[in-house]
Amino acid sequence: MPASAGSEAGSAESAFISEVVHSLSQPLTVLHCTLEVALQSDNTVEQLRASIVTALDNAERLRQRLLLVQALNDGEPAGETLEQTDLSQILGELHEDMSPLFESVGRRFELHLHCSSLLVRVDRARLVRALFVFIEYLHRYLPEGGLLSIDVAEGVGAQAEIRILAGSSLPVSAKGNACEAGQACEIQLLWRTLIAVGGEFLLLEEKPGRNVWLARLPLSPYP
Repeated sequence: MPASAGSEAGSAESAFISEVVHSLSQPLTVLHCTLEVALQSDNTVEQLRASIVTALDNAERLRQRLLLVQALNDGEPAGETLEQTDLSQILGELHEDMSPLFESVGRRFELHLHCSSLLVRVDRARLVRALFVFIEYLHRYLPEGGLLSIDVAEGVGAQAEIRILAGSSLPVSAKGNACEAGQACEIQLLWRTLIAVGGEFLLLEEKPGRNVWLARLPLSPYP
């Protein structure tokens, strides 16, 4: 590998690590502040319960990121970790699990499945975590009444496609290669997860109040 290429790869990896640290610090800070508030002696039972729920939510966000970063640090998914799984089912389960998170703050999460079944060969646990982390990231920056819409369909060339539209303005630009410096950790984690199994993750549109991505994964032959 030429020295310049090695230097660029090292810079990209350093930027990725920096973004990971930043991503982990936010839920840790919120968790710490939430627990401090919960320990105040004048809290009512309802306030204490709300603080505990918030703390648990942030702990789960932190856990999902740590598990995903650990998996990516282990390198490419080994053959034995890959399994044929239904992409429509994965998104359906995520939508069911995460919709209450959106509804609780007056935001919307819509899922449109254009195929009842789309089989792909992936590390299922890793893909679920990457999608969870990315969806949760988009949720944080949706305005009140904002919409996250996901379409899942079969694309051209025997590929499954996930089109993600977020009606939000993100604090970090998503332009360019998702591995470049300055990209949000949540974007990089999903990009790395997809390319590890022959997929891709593209930014189709970026403007104030609207971001659109397209994720692609090769379809797996039906058994």
